[in-house]
Amino acid sequence: MDNYKFTTDEQISLVNGANFFGTTAIPEKNISPLQLLDGGTGINFEQLFGDFLSKSGIDGIGGDSLRDVLKNFYSPEKLESEDAKKLYSWIYDKLKEIIPDMTAPSCFPSGIFLGSTWNPDGVYEVGQALGDEARAFGINILLGTPNVNIHRDIRNGRLFEGYSEDPFLAASLAPELVKGVQSKDVAANVKHFAANHQETNRMNINEFIPERALQEIYYPGFRACVEAGVETVMSAYNQINGIPCTENENLLTHILREEWGFKGVVMSDWGAVYNPERAVNAGNDLAMPGPIPPDKLREAFDNGTLSPQALETSAERVAALARKFSKPPTGIINAEKSDKIAYETAAEGIILLTNQNKALPLDKKSNIALFGEHSQYLLTCGEGSAGILTDRNIPLTEALESRFNSVSHNEFTEKTGVMVYVYSLHGQEGRDRYTISIPEKEREIIDNLLDSTDERGIKKVLILNVSGPVSLDGYENRFDGILCTFLPGMQGTNAIADCLCGNINPSGKLPLTWPKRIEDTPTYLNFPGDGMQVNYGEGIFVGYRWYDARKITPLFPFGHGLSYTDFEISAISADSHAFTDKVNISVTVKNTGHFSGKTVVQIYVSDVESTLTKPVRELKNYKKIHLEPDEEKTISFTLDRHSFESYDPDLSQWTFEEGYYKISAGLSSRDIQAECCVYADVESPYSYGGNTSVRIIMENPQLSAILKDFFAEYNLPWSAVLTSFEYTAQDKISMILNQVNCSAENAAELYRRFKDVKKK
Repeated sequence: MDNYKFTTDEQISLVNGANFFGTTAIPEKNISPLQLLDGGTGINFEQLFGDFLSKSGIDGIGGDSLRDVLKNFYSPEKLESEDAKKLYSWIYDKLKEIIPDMTAPSCFPSGIFLGSTWNPDGVYEVGQALGDEARAFGINILLGTPNVNIHRDIRNGRLFEGYSEDPFLAASLAPELVKGVQSKDVAANVKHFAANHQETNRMNINEFIPERALQEIYYPGFRACVEAGVETVMSAYNQINGIPCTENENLLTHILREEWGFKGVVMSDWGAVYNPERAVNAGNDLAMPGPIPPDKLREAFDNGTLSPQALETSAERVAALARKFSKPPTGIINAEKSDKIAYETAAEGIILLTNQNKALPLDKKSNIALFGEHSQYLLTCGEGSAGILTDRNIPLTEALESRFNSVSHNEFTEKTGVMVYVYSLHGQEGRDRYTISIPEKEREIIDNLLDSTDERGIKKVLILNVSGPVSLDGYENRFDGILCTFLPGMQGTNAIADCLCGNINPSGKLPLTWPKRIEDTPTYLNFPGDGMQVNYGEGIFVGYRWYDARKITPLFPFGHGLSYTDFEISAISADSHAFTDKVNISVTVKNTGHFSGKTVVQIYVSDVESTLTKPVRELKNYKKIHLEPDEEKTISFTLDRHSFESYDPDLSQWTFEEGYYKISAGLSSRDIQAECCVYADVESPYSYGGNTSVRIIMENPQLSAILKDFFAEYNLPWSAVLTSFEYTAQDKISMILNQVNCSAENAAELYRRFKDVKKK
């Protein structure tokens, strides 16, 4: 084993990237390089081609010739310059060495679309397909599988990469991508740890975030991926409360490793290491990208500011990862299999937002006029790290023509009976949106088309091919039906066409709240911050939690999604009125319409009367089920202790308070159809006793009566309680009892009497 012991210089080389997307090789120590690449929607050719150039020592990354090659890779006859033609030939030959049949990579639906499926099994299948293609290209670590950062603000340029505004939904789906990718012997990578929610000033922006919000909202998705066995975690660009994530020992060591049990490698986002020795000392194992000169770490090691133990530990982690995952390309892409998975996923996630007078599905004999800048080739993915270059995207005209009588593009005909308008909105790494409004020029186009269709009596359908919610400003009433497809991947158009003609009954549900206007959103005054600082002033009230607490009606609520049939939840019950560790919930749901279809039964928990400030309701479980017309099913859910816990920042712990909880079953956060109550028969830090404040006791008639009788019984001065209640009501009752010289034995008797009072 001594043969594998690394020298200090070798350790330094292992914790620094060797090139832009690769780690250091030490052949004599049985360490091969690891190939890294994005990502969560497919293999990124821009990165791959740039990596070809970097490893070969050829200039051209970001240059005009490479841009031209990327733009015209599948139509090389359009290349104009000789430099671009030569570069194309060189890249083509390099790629053919890896993928002999030159099958283009797949483009799977984006993270926000996966969130819309509410289908963990489908997300797992996407992960498997991603793992297969990563192995084909020789990618050992597939970056951004997944991106679990919460949808804090809908203007975030990378909103489309994340799964949801809700931590439970994100934490239930994202680990399935991890498990799917790693089932194919490829290391998954969850990013960006933690709280990376904006592109404006993303490098080192200082975010002031309450600890409770971190624990309840922003950490759960990461923790779930760790518990699922994710092999790598990417540390983020930003600071949290004054400390860069790559230098945050509490984040990377105490929380990630000691509390959650993470055993793998923490790598930085590209360029996120601002102080190399602090990063290693904090638990950031690998700094990317390379090549990184060893000088700074060598100097820090020599002068004692770099911990030798931390350096050795990080180097060993990277080495262990290389020994486990460094594998050559398989060179084989099963296009038929990946097309099937991409289609099935798209079919699960398309959301029917409105359907006035049952306008959809359309008759297959319909004659359609298709409009919109991207109505031929929809936006299938976002831009930046998540961008996919492929020739496997299906034109929407082609998909519609195979299902309907006729399709005209950008023009009406005498036969036109349906107008379909596609509104598309890019998502862009590195750039946040300033507004959620549809641009005025496009509004003019839409308005003119709507006026024309109204005159002709033509049915109107809107397809929202967007990276995030937009302000519809009344269009929800002018269109007969609206489908939200977000960024649906290469088979999205086939799934959309099948939804329009009724071959598929839409079953997607919104993974975030769709506001009427930007001013209603939780972060309106706290995004993207002032200069290099941003305040998370909304705390735990992200997404629907905010709208519920403020009694603001959104355009479409969290969890919303219609169907061509109707569903009704008729009953909900618990297996026990009182519980301590878990409670089982049964919900009866029926398809009351005329189509078979799927819906998502959503379970929300509300604390009727709590010590901590809590949301009106929180999603704690869900199931997607299929029902035939008139079919009824009773489905079961288990809610464990954590379903009822909240994080108390004063106590620095999760707390489960006794009392009544309302359990609600609905088809969205605002469509609650059945409720029941259960009683948590537990003891908590808030149980009535010596730590209870004078205010709580005096404001509860039962408790105040018990206290007054007790003081009279033992001849204690009631004035001490009245004075505290008037001036220092936060005082604990134990402190008052000490002040009036109450014996410990008598105080214990009072606390026993308090505990007989049930919390509401």
